[in-house]
Amino acid sequence: TSGCIRPIRLGACKNPLAPSAKMQLSLPMALLVAAAVLATAASAASSRAAVGSPVERVVNLLKDLKVKMEMDEKSEQQVYDKYACWCEKTTARKAAGIKESSDDVRAYGQTILSLKGKVATLASEISELETGIKTNKEEQAQATNIRQRENAAYVAETSELKQAIAALEQAVTVLVAGSQASSLLQAQSAQAKVKAMVDALPASVSMKSDKVMLLSKYLRSGANAKYMPQSFTVQGILKDMYETFVTDLESSTQAEAKANTGFEDLIATKTTELKEMEAEHEKKAGEKAENEQRLADTQQMYDDTTASREADIAFFDETKAACQSKHEDWSTRSSLRDEELAGIGKALDILTSDAARELFGSAIKEGKETGASDKYKTGRDIAPSFVQLASDASPADKAFSALKKSASAGKSFRLAALAVQVKEAKVGHFEKVLVAIDAMVGTLKSEGTADIEKRDQCKNEYLKVESTVKDVEWKIEKNDAKIDKLAGLIELRTQQKMATVASINEVEEQMRTLTEDRTAENSAFKNAKVEDQQAIDLLMAARDAMAKFYKKNDIAMGPIQGSVKGVFAQQEPEFSVSADQAPDAVFSDKSKRKGESKDIVSILTYIIEDLNDEIKNGMKGEEEAQVDYEAQMAAAQQLHDELVAKKVSLESAIAKMSEERSLEIEDMEENHKLLQDEVDYKKSITPDCDWIIRAFEGRAKARASEMNGLVGAKEFLVGKSSLIETSKTATFDDSALSKVRFLGLRR
Repeated sequence: TSGCIRPIRLGACKNPLAPSAKMQLSLPMALLVAAAVLATAASAASSRAAVGSPVERVVNLLKDLKVKMEMDEKSEQQVYDKYACWCEKTTARKAAGIKESSDDVRAYGQTILSLKGKVATLASEISELETGIKTNKEEQAQATNIRQRENAAYVAETSELKQAIAALEQAVTVLVAGSQASSLLQAQSAQAKVKAMVDALPASVSMKSDKVMLLSKYLRSGANAKYMPQSFTVQGILKDMYETFVTDLESSTQAEAKANTGFEDLIATKTTELKEMEAEHEKKAGEKAENEQRLADTQQMYDDTTASREADIAFFDETKAACQSKHEDWSTRSSLRDEELAGIGKALDILTSDAARELFGSAIKEGKETGASDKYKTGRDIAPSFVQLASDASPADKAFSALKKSASAGKSFRLAALAVQVKEAKVGHFEKVLVAIDAMVGTLKSEGTADIEKRDQCKNEYLKVESTVKDVEWKIEKNDAKIDKLAGLIELRTQQKMATVASINEVEEQMRTLTEDRTAENSAFKNAKVEDQQAIDLLMAARDAMAKFYKKNDIAMGPIQGSVKGVFAQQEPEFSVSADQAPDAVFSDKSKRKGESKDIVSILTYIIEDLNDEIKNGMKGEEEAQVDYEAQMAAAQQLHDELVAKKVSLESAIAKMSEERSLEIEDMEENHKLLQDEVDYKKSITPDCDWIIRAFEGRAKARASEMNGLVGAKEFLVGKSSLIETSKTATFDDSALSKVRFLGLRR
């Protein structure tokens, strides 16, 4: 369905009313025609005998016929051009529509595949969500059921414990009161309380056998139990049981509270997960419904477009066949008309020449000749070649004529040979000829059947080859598209890999820089710390040296301040004395300068404390810097690991896509090989198939002509005649056979 059939000459869609090329005369030709017309007119005027003669009337009739035929040709040329224009436009429009429909069908098909994949994925995800929702609800129901059973057991157990504790409390109270009084009534009441306590004990409580025996003995002792020393033992047993039961009740209550808290946390978590899954389920279900609707719409458009394309293809094929048939009809009609016009033109040339006019003027007389006898031979066979006249020829001659005519029409050498065989056969001995005719008829039928089979086989093979070629070309197109897509993906992944490698190198460089900076900072910190410590040691040594004197002589300097404020605030005393007055010779006390010494020691202490604080701040900064370094290194290492994993993933993807691309290239090469095989096969059958398809109609017509000749000859030979005969006397010519010519005969 590709391409546009152009069964007519180019420019068929021009103005259909324009005269055809055959009808247009050049200027020199027009001048020649005009000169010929003038010469004819002059000749006719000079020839009195030809004026109004039968020949001139024939010439006029021929001219009228020629004009009418030329007008017919012009009119039919316009009709043909109009039809040819329609063929060109219609086939081009349909071919464009078919190509567009094919592109749409391909696009719809790809969309359908994509939507089917999305719907299947969503259906799987929805199924998983439904399973998760069901499991979540089942787990909540199971946890609730277990919690209810546990709570029921707790309620039952604590109820029994509470009853037992109350009974124990009452029994102990009565026993204690009974041990201090001598009332028989109180003793009996104590035994009743103990018995009620024993009855209220939970079934799960187990007691040692000696305690059980004591309780039993006490309950059997009666009113004298108050004087029995075992009553105190019973009180001890009951107090121990009371404390045990209280402890068990507290433990059970704590366990119940813990279990209930765990249950509530579990239910809260499950409820949150359930809501998230239900919301996701609703979202996925909406997306699935939307994609299913799109899939249905796209499928409908695909079906409609496919049906429209098939209708266009059928219409295109029918239009192609009709246009081709019309072109062949027009070619045949034009050829026959040209041949007919050529005959008319030749007849006009013969009849209108000067010599012919002069000859007709002197030879043709007015009136009709009468009294002519057929016994006189004029030496001219005036019967038209296309009119069959009756004669008295023999059946062999008639059979010979029929075979000769068919052999000439069909250019059949075997009919010509059979005609010679008929001509040379003896009169009345045509059995062999009849057998040969029957054999040839059978041969013609076999050839017809063989031609039909061969033609049909060739058409089928052409269709198969065309279908296979289109399918393989489509596969090659898909191979090429997939190879390009994979090449693009490989290039993209390679670029991503290179970027990832560059990022890995950058991260490694950052980690190396961080480590180097951290090492340098740590080294600087250590050096500064050592320097500060050494300075502190020197200052402490100086301070100790200053304080040694005062410490040794037990001179109290007072509290040492770590500040230098007021250290240099002392001044020299001012006094005036007489020159005759003896100077004081009183020596200062050993502690006189302790104030100045104290200030100096305070300054040293301040400096020492400041250096010590500097070391502490340095250590704090070092610690923080180390923490930051470790955090940065951890983040960098995590990023490095992720980048390495990404690089490995990209390398795996590149390897996988490269392998897939190699397989696709191999598949495409295989398809190219298959396509070449189909092309070579078509090339090998084309000469024979094209010949049989092209020559089928001609061979069929030739066989039909041969068959008609054989049937006619056979009828003549068996004594039948199918010709229309008219009365005429024939003469036999012995040299006729040697004059027979079969032009253009070929096997």
